[in-house]
Amino acid sequence: MDKLETCRQTRKIASDSLYKALAKLLKSKKPISEVILRDAWISEMQKSKDIFPEGWYDPPPHGIIILFATDNNTKRLNFKSARPEEVWPRDDIFLDRKKGIALLYSSPVDKKSGIIGDFEMTLYFGKNKIIKNQLKTNLDIIKKIFEEAKKDMRLSDICLIGSKLLKQNKFVNIVYSVTDPTSTNLGHTVPFSYEDMNAKERKLLKLGGKNWKEFRVMISKKRKFVNTIESLTFKAPIAVTIEPRSKIKNKKDSPLVAFHGIILFKENGEKELLTNFDKIFKLVGMTYMS
Repeated sequence: MDKLETCRQTRKIASDSLYKALAKLLKSKKPISEVILRDAWISEMQKSKDIFPEGWYDPPPHGIIILFATDNNTKRLNFKSARPEEVWPRDDIFLDRKKGIALLYSSPVDKKSGIIGDFEMTLYFGKNKIIKNQLKTNLDIIKKIFEEAKKDMRLSDICLIGSKLLKQNKFVNIVYSVTDPTSTNLGHTVPFSYEDMNAKERKLLKLGGKNWKEFRVMISKKRKFVNTIESLTFKAPIAVTIEPRSKIKNKKDSPLVAFHGIILFKENGEKELLTNFDKIFKLVGMTYMS
């Protein structure tokens, strides 16, 4: 399997697993806490023998973000970073099925190649038209960035395109990264999608879960960011995440919403945007997003 196909399949595992976990939980009338959904998602993903049992983005535990809020109390979603413990999934915060907002992220890693297939989306169970429009616009911005992305563009060029689109829609990007030298960005490369591992990296991959902390730190530091200074260009094959986390500018009660797409630039000159959202949108009644 080539590197881009591995990225596609790894992300699909995360998406399919979330769909299965959500479908089972929503069918029941029992309350769904952040921890319950996290554990159900992990359980589904761990059925795959192709990925490591834990995600690379840790903390939060297991490399998974689950945050619940409501359209009349968005405080839980107004976070700068998902690293601090107060933002980790909790067992005393429950999904509101009538006005709830859920931000969901996982970070699976392919066992054979070390290629990641990050997946993130925001679900909304309410009727607030402003929030619905914010969600749709955020996803549309990702699609427009994809349309404008071209071979040989620098990552900083992509950042400029995305920043202009956010500004045009009166959005601000709320992303903070301890690894990015500029602290904020619109995404990053998928390590090893465009370059081979060196001997040390191959050794860490072979050790896998036996030295998991060092391995996931290696993945984190290997990324190149879609920021204002990165000169790396789109040279096929390469996979790059596009993941703005947006709020409406000067609107205090605006929730932070996020979707995570991956652009694949193929050696035959074609490009593709991975989303994997539609089945889950349909499951929760977000038909306005498709």
